[in-house]
Amino acid sequence: MIDNEAVLVLADSGQVMVLNETGGRIWELADGTRTVTDIARMIVEEYEVSEEQALADVQEFVYQLVEKQALIVFPKEGQ
Repeated sequence: MIDNEAVLVLADSGQVMVLNETGGRIWELADGTRTVTDIARMIVEEYEVSEEQALADVQEFVYQLVEKQALIVFPKEGQ
């Protein structure tokens, strides 16, 4: 991260995404071992935000990353 921003370069399209501090943190936490809910809980612990707001923000950000094919979401086992 540089100046609290992260930069993602999407390999297929070459598109560049500049992420703010929170977006960069969500990206770091989306390592395949955590659910969206897990990530939202961690955001609540690290930033002054309600659980409801954190979950909504994480869901929206993940949706944007999936739409840009920067992230793949797998269903939790057993679902």
